[in-house]
Amino acid sequence: MKQSVGRNIARLRLACGMTQEQLAKRMGVTPQAVSKWENDLNYPDVATLPALAALLGTSVDALLTVPDGDAAAAATPPSASSPIPSPAAPSPASPPTASSPAAPAATGFSLVRPEPAAQAKGGPRAPRAAGRSLHIEVRGPQDNVNLAFPMQAVSALAALIAHVPQVHSAVGAYGIDLNALLATAFSTLDGVGPSTLIDVIDDDDHVRIWVD
Repeated sequence: MKQSVGRNIARLRLACGMTQEQLAKRMGVTPQAVSKWENDLNYPDVATLPALAALLGTSVDALLTVPDGDAAAAATPPSASSPIPSPAAPSPASPPTASSPAAPAATGFSLVRPEPAAQAKGGPRAPRAAGRSLHIEVRGPQDNVNLAFPMQAVSALAALIAHVPQVHSAVGAYGIDLNALLATAFSTLDGVGPSTLIDVIDDDDHVRIWVD
């Protein structure tokens, strides 16, 4: 697993059940700023680190701690004009498919789940999943993936990731807890607009997972 300050922020954010947009709002920054933090393209201002660490349920020292093997690379943030660094490629669970670069990768299965039964009168209100979908998008030199399925089928996310090598690689590299990702996804059911769960650059692949 690759380690960096940005990966610490992404992992802790999801563990707290927050999307990039929610963390940005609570920190008074833009979602794009949070995305840059998590991709190690920029770092939070030193003065904001105590508030960020407290919001993520950790200490400043723990937030900035990176294992020795990656500490040197994470110690110096890249400048705006520097190219995005290319970390060592992780071993994917399975080789990429041989589909053309412009063609979406097929998953080979259909996700179908019946609508939940109607709530009894006076009972608790069920989450409004019907109008929201989970999106997975990968843009890279090997395969392009662009998938969307209803939130009723989000419990099948782990199976879907197993069929998309680039997503499997990126999630594994970031040490993402899939249970935390699923919980965060369900917490956005009543939201409005895109709710970003993951937006990472892993080697040459740009992987995004969001609810909209």
